[in-house]
Amino acid sequence: MKRVGVLAPIRSISRFKVTRGQYAIGFVALIAIMGLGVSSYLASQATIDAAKVLSDVETPAASIIFTQRETLVYATRLAQWSNGGTTRRSVQIARSLLAQRLAVIDTSGRSMGSRAQPSYWKVIKESDALVASAPPGILPEAVHGEYNAKIVPVIDGILSEARSLVVSYQRSVDEEMMKAAKENARRDQINLLLFYIFLVFGGLFLVLNVRSNFKNYRDAGVALKAEQLRLNETIAELKAVQTHVIELEDISAAKNAFISTVNHELRTPLTSIIGYIDVMRDEDVGKDNSDVEMYLDVLDRNAQILLQLVESMLSLSRIDAAEGELPSTAVSINEVIDNAIFMMKPSTEKSRIIVKVNSTGELLVTGDAGQLNQIFINLLGNSIKFSPEGSTITISVDRRDMEDGQNIVSIGVSDQGIGIPPEEIDKLFTRFFRASNAESGHFPGTGLGLSIVQQVVKRHHGSVEVSSVVGVGTTFTVNLPIHVSSEEKMILDRRSDVLSRAIARLTNSTKEDFKEVTHDIGGALGFYYFESLGSLILENSRLILPHELSDLEFTTVKTDLLDKMKRQLESIESSSHV
Repeated sequence: MKRVGVLAPIRSISRFKVTRGQYAIGFVALIAIMGLGVSSYLASQATIDAAKVLSDVETPAASIIFTQRETLVYATRLAQWSNGGTTRRSVQIARSLLAQRLAVIDTSGRSMGSRAQPSYWKVIKESDALVASAPPGILPEAVHGEYNAKIVPVIDGILSEARSLVVSYQRSVDEEMMKAAKENARRDQINLLLFYIFLVFGGLFLVLNVRSNFKNYRDAGVALKAEQLRLNETIAELKAVQTHVIELEDISAAKNAFISTVNHELRTPLTSIIGYIDVMRDEDVGKDNSDVEMYLDVLDRNAQILLQLVESMLSLSRIDAAEGELPSTAVSINEVIDNAIFMMKPSTEKSRIIVKVNSTGELLVTGDAGQLNQIFINLLGNSIKFSPEGSTITISVDRRDMEDGQNIVSIGVSDQGIGIPPEEIDKLFTRFFRASNAESGHFPGTGLGLSIVQQVVKRHHGSVEVSSVVGVGTTFTVNLPIHVSSEEKMILDRRSDVLSRAIARLTNSTKEDFKEVTHDIGGALGFYYFESLGSLILENSRLILPHELSDLEFTTVKTDLLDKMKRQLESIESSSHV
């Protein structure tokens, strides 16, 4: 087939001729438009800054109003107190409110206190000193005159300085606005000049360039038609390649169908051969000839190996063909294991092997019962093959709760066989691989069983683990997600969002509402299968009294709970991305 290459650039188009004068004119136009762009950008930024100044005026202005109000309240309290109309405590509260208002930082990044003049703070300090020198409670009538004489100039000074604060802020705003207006006018003049320059020189460049290169445009049209022909040829070649790819896919599908057909055709005569061998043994053919009995054993063993190979290849073919079609029905893993034990019963009885099952109760998984049955038939078959006569195979079935909240069924199949060399465990699930200590004639096999196990487990979103000691035995552990109902699935899907909102609420909690917040989120998290985390939070809600904690202790308890919740959230999110 003809090789498709990269399209060559157009070579037949004549180069457009541009004179030095046109270059100079174009260069001036380019500089003008670039300058216009930069200037426009700067002008827009200046406009944004001016708008920001206007928006920033609103919050400080509100802060000044509130400061004025608190100042008047404070001055009123001072006047009332000096005449015995209120307590010193009331004056101090008004002073505290004024201090808080002066400390508030507005959108400009400054507080009203930082805008005040030193003289403002001077009269405030004088009032503080005067109030501090007085006796607590209501001022005795005997000293009203003395304190009135002292407090009147102080109140006048406070009010005067508060008015000065407003006036100084207004002047600074007026200056900023005037400066911004002048700068915008200057930039607009520059933009207009650059725009006129661009219009003149850009228009001149276009007129000269179009007039001098009109012929080249016509030549370009001819060259483009030629290039279109080459493009059509390339498209035709690509279609031919696509056809070839489709042919290869058809060949691959035909190959798979052929393999499946051959395996089916092989299984029938192999089954017949094994059946006739059993008949010959039942009828004691060759009972007087030891060689005939040996021949029958060899025939039977090799026929069984071939039949196992055919069955394994058919299983792999069925699993590959069923990819993406896993059913969502609930399957009892206990029944699957019982069926596998029943199917392997002739082999266990022949080897006098005992199969023990330890289960915590009936457990359900989601998937295909037939494929799941293949897992345990292969694992049991391996355990029986490599275990000595009279030994025990133990199957344990447990429910495990993972840290990310996922519930799984863990099935362990343990034998007392020859074990697997440590350096070969990673290769066990490779097709046709067999461990070095299993390649002798005592342990016939195809090396496909564990590959089938791994594929089925993977299709069911599970995992399989292996631990083995040579000469002691091997344990295969299959982990499968437990079946969840539609209601449970809805709860699991919302767990991440619920935990995120709980973290946000606990982050914003204070000592005063800590008990209420932890009580609420602890119960909610328990409902969404965060049992241990919810119990821990509820325990803190019951045992920790915020008023008995210092600020440092409260922060420590709160930080510890948040760290645990965030780790739980990270675990859920990481498992959902796998």
